[in-house]
Amino acid sequence: MQNGLRPAHGGTMFKRLMQSLTGKPASAKPPLAVSQPAAPPAEAAQAQLITVYDAHGRELQVTRADWRDNMLLPQIKAMWDQPNELYQLILNALDDGFAAEVDPASQRMLEIDPIVERAHVIRAIVLMQQERFEQAGQVLRDAIGRIGETATLLANLAKVQAGRGDEHQADATLWKALQLDPNQDNGLGWWLARQRERGGEPAYRAALEQAAALPGSWRASLYLGRESLAKQDVPAALDKFRSVLAQAAHSTDVLLVISGDLGNAGRIVELVDLIGPSYDPETHGPQVGMNLVQAYLHLDRLDEGEALLHRLYALNIPPFKQHLDAMASQYEARREAGASSRPIDTEELQIANMPFELPIWRYGLREPQWLFANKPDSARKVTFLMLGKVMSGEERAEQQREDELGRLSRAIPLYLAESAYEWTSLHAHCLAAVVRGGGPVLFGAQDEAGERETAAGFASSTDLLVLGSIGEAGNLWTVDLGIWDTARVALIGREAVSSDRAGLEAAILELEGRVLARLGGVQSAPHDAIYTRPTAEQMQPYLGALAQSLTLSLVANEVTRKQDLWGERNLIEWPLRMALQWPEQEVFKALYLSGISHAARYGSELLGEFEGRSFALLHEMGLAKSPLVDLGPLLLHAFGRADGLAAVRRDTADAHRLAWIERVVGVG
Repeated sequence: MQNGLRPAHGGTMFKRLMQSLTGKPASAKPPLAVSQPAAPPAEAAQAQLITVYDAHGRELQVTRADWRDNMLLPQIKAMWDQPNELYQLILNALDDGFAAEVDPASQRMLEIDPIVERAHVIRAIVLMQQERFEQAGQVLRDAIGRIGETATLLANLAKVQAGRGDEHQADATLWKALQLDPNQDNGLGWWLARQRERGGEPAYRAALEQAAALPGSWRASLYLGRESLAKQDVPAALDKFRSVLAQAAHSTDVLLVISGDLGNAGRIVELVDLIGPSYDPETHGPQVGMNLVQAYLHLDRLDEGEALLHRLYALNIPPFKQHLDAMASQYEARREAGASSRPIDTEELQIANMPFELPIWRYGLREPQWLFANKPDSARKVTFLMLGKVMSGEERAEQQREDELGRLSRAIPLYLAESAYEWTSLHAHCLAAVVRGGGPVLFGAQDEAGERETAAGFASSTDLLVLGSIGEAGNLWTVDLGIWDTARVALIGREAVSSDRAGLEAAILELEGRVLARLGGVQSAPHDAIYTRPTAEQMQPYLGALAQSLTLSLVANEVTRKQDLWGERNLIEWPLRMALQWPEQEVFKALYLSGISHAARYGSELLGEFEGRSFALLHEMGLAKSPLVDLGPLLLHAFGRADGLAAVRRDTADAHRLAWIERVVGVG
C-alpha cells in the first residue's frame, strides 16, 4: 500500500500509544512504502483490534468493526462541516487502514476546507491508499492549478508517479519538491532512501550533502549530526545540532531527535543545555519533555524535573499518563532516598492530637446528611491512638515523612476505628499526633505501665482506649494492641499478630476480627449503607489511601503546610485508581471525592489535572446508579463550575441538600 506525504497542518489526535524517550518522532512514517506479507492467523486476529484510551489513560481494545461503526463513522457524521476536526479523523482512520471508509469524508474536505493544500493532499492520500493513482494525480494537479506548486503537493505527486511505475518522473518531481522545501521530513527521507537503495551508503552520503547545500536546508544537517554522533564525533555532532536549532527550534521532531540521540549516547548535560531553553510543552508536546524529565533525574536536578512534570501533566494527554506516573514515582523515590526522619524533642515542639470522630473518608464530604447518619449521642465511645514504633534504645520520637512503617502506624488505627464505627454500636474516634506546622509524629511504643498511665489520662473523654505498637525486624512485622477500659483503668485484653510483609494485610484483617470481638462483637450490617469491608486484595492500597487521606486533611485544615507535601499528585490520585479498579466499592469513590475537596480547599496547583477525570468518574457513577453521584456539587465547586452549581441549586428542593451545598461552597 502506498502512503502519501502529509502537509504540516495541525497535529494528529492521540489514540495509539506513542513511544516516549526515543529519538524518533511519534508521527514518523516509513519513508518508502513497502508491501506487507500476509500475517499469520494469530497476528491477523490481533490486527482486528484497535487500542484506544479513556479519560483516565486506561488502555482499551475494541474490534475494528466496533471502532468503525460505533466511533469512527458517528464522529465523521458529527464533524461533517468542521474541516479541522474532519481532517484529524481522516488521518487517524488512515493510520488504522480505513481508507475506503473515509473516502466520502476526504471528498467532503474538498468542498469545505479553506486550506486548499491540506484538503487536496488528504484526498489524494485516501485515493492512493486505495491504489486509485490516476484520480489521486488529478486531485493534486487540480490543487497545483489553484495555488501553484508546493513542496507537499509535488512530493505527493511523486508518490503517485512511483505508484504508477514512472520512477524517473518520480525522481524529478521529488527533487523539485525538495528544492521548494528541503526540510520536508517524509519527502527528504524518501528521497534519501531511494538513493541508498540504488547506490548504498556512498550514494546516501552524497545525497545528504546535496540536500544540505540547498538554500534554507537544515534537516539534512540534522541527519549529518546524527551520523557524527553515531561515530562518536561529539564536537561535530553538537556543531550540527546547534546550527539546526538556530533555524528550527520550533520543530518538535528536531527537538525529539536531538534529545533522543544525545540521551542514548549518554550526553545528558548537552541534552539539557541544548534542548531545555527551546522546549515548550504546549508547542512541542510531551515526548521531548519526557526526555528532558529523564535527563533532569539523571543529573539530580529534581526541582527542574518536577516543575516540568507538572507542566506535562497539565497537557492532559491520556496515553502519556502512565509514563508520567512512572517518572513521577522515580522522582519521589529519589526524594525519599535523600531524606530522613527528624528526631524531635517532645518537650519543645507543639504536638497536638487531631481528633477524627468519623471514618476519614467522610471528612471533606461536608456532612451530606441524606447519605450518612451520625452515631447517637448515647453511644459509648472508643478511641484509637496512632501506633508507637518498637524502637531500639537509641531511637527517639520522630517527625517523619511517609515511610512504610510510619504510614502503617497511622493507617492501621484509622482502619480499625473505621471498622469499629461501622460494625459495632460504639462511636469510634481516632487521634492523630502531629507537630503543628510540621507533620505526623511517630512516637516510641509504650510498655504496659505506660499504656495504663495513658488510659487513665483518657478516662474523662472516652470509655474505651485502643493503643499499641508496630515493629519490624528482618521481614517479620508485628502489631500489638491493648484494649483498655478507661474508667477502671483496666486492661480488657491484648491482641497481636505477626507476619512477613506479604501477609501483613491478611494479618490485619484477622486482627480486626479479634479487636471487634473484644469491643462487643460485630453487627449484621454496617452503620453506613455504602460501606463494604475491603477484601484481602484491596487492603494494601486501602491502608495507603487512609494514611494519604489523613495527610490531605491535615493540609486542608492548615495543621501541616502545603509546601511540605511529598508526592501530592499520587496522594490525590491513589483512591481514583482504586475506584476505577474496583467500581463496586463506594468507599473508594468517597475517598477520592473527599481528597478533591481537600485539595480545592488548600488550593492545590495540581487540581486542574483531575477535572476531566473527575467528571468522567461522576458520569460512570451515574450510569452505575451510585448513591454518591449526588455529591457532584463537590466537584462543581472544586473546579469552579459556577454555572453548573447554580443550576443544581435551582433544581434542588430538599432543604437538607440545599444546606449541604451551602456548606460545600462555604468552605472555600
